[in-house]
Amino acid sequence: MSQVAKIPLRQVDSVQKLLMNDMARDQLGAVAAKHMNPERLMRITANAIRTTPKLQQCEPLSFLGALMQCASLGLEPNTVMGHAYLIPFDKSVKNNETGRWDKTPQVQLVIGYKGLIDLARRSGHITSISANIHYDDDELWEYEEGTDAKLRHVPGPQDGKPLHAYAIAKFVEGGHAYVVLPWARVMKIRDGSQGWQSAVKFNKKEGSPWFTHEEAMAKKTAIRALSKYLPLSVEFRDAVSVDNDSGSQVDYTKFALNPQEGVTIDGDYHEGEGEPDVPEDNHLDEKPEPEQKAEKPAEKPKAEDKPKEEPKADPNDPDNEPSAEHRKVADQIEADLTDGAPMEATLSFHAEALDKMKAEVPTFHAGLMETLKQYESA
Repeated sequence: MSQVAKIPLRQVDSVQKLLMNDMARDQLGAVAAKHMNPERLMRITANAIRTTPKLQQCEPLSFLGALMQCASLGLEPNTVMGHAYLIPFDKSVKNNETGRWDKTPQVQLVIGYKGLIDLARRSGHITSISANIHYDDDELWEYEEGTDAKLRHVPGPQDGKPLHAYAIAKFVEGGHAYVVLPWARVMKIRDGSQGWQSAVKFNKKEGSPWFTHEEAMAKKTAIRALSKYLPLSVEFRDAVSVDNDSGSQVDYTKFALNPQEGVTIDGDYHEGEGEPDVPEDNHLDEKPEPEQKAEKPAEKPKAEDKPKEEPKADPNDPDNEPSAEHRKVADQIEADLTDGAPMEATLSFHAEALDKMKAEVPTFHAGLMETLKQYESA
């Protein structure tokens, strides 16, 4: 029996060895959806490595954690079905034990729009869900809101200018829902996403899925907008929260070692960020909610009932602890500089956050500036 099969997960030093490790298979089996076969998932993954060789260079546990996330969602990665993609990610990660920045590529997960469709259907409330793009050379486009709302689309060559993205869902009990997003709105959503902003910031737009697969990303945007009006599965909402193209950074290494604790999402991502809060152009074939009676306004509290205000922290107190926001900014700046970003441009990009840090925790700010001096001579 191979020694690789029995070594502890923390000692597995390559992705190739990970595919032969018994503990890795056990972790996959523990979280996999009922219809997912860990053995088949391993074979699919081996094929993904052949088609994307850089995955072999990634940190093994981050690879395993991302694969476990796919298994838990019941999505097969990197196949022609287009459900999900394991993507090498070059962002540096801080090692909490050594305090140094690790440049080993990590693996992140991007959910395809077909994967979201598959997850939406599993709720049992939807008979069909689809998304498409309206181009200016299509044969027919009829769209109207109001009492006679309608949406009809007959695609044409689809070589022209994109005008709308839309998604439609039909319910088991009858009725339907759809959303239509003007293309300018789709681009606004793209521009507001953390993933696109990061690609623009580091001049890596060509590697963004918004650049390489704009049509698919637009369809996914429409599906996510529509999802706000649908009775969807927990898996669907989990998929949206960990989807990397929205800017979320999941600590898959931690998830691989402790799957019972769930995934930890780092970065500035919040659920729904980069999506329209309420799509302006939508039609839901369902009854409106009954009006509710307005409640009486609460009485104003008497002066003696008002809680005493806590004394404000003295910003010049050296023991004043920086907030999680300040620490996140400091870590991001160090990561950017470690990745080779120019000092002046990096500080300019974070100027507002640094000014706030200097005003609220000047001692921490001064320490950060001293630490950053090492990058000037690097």
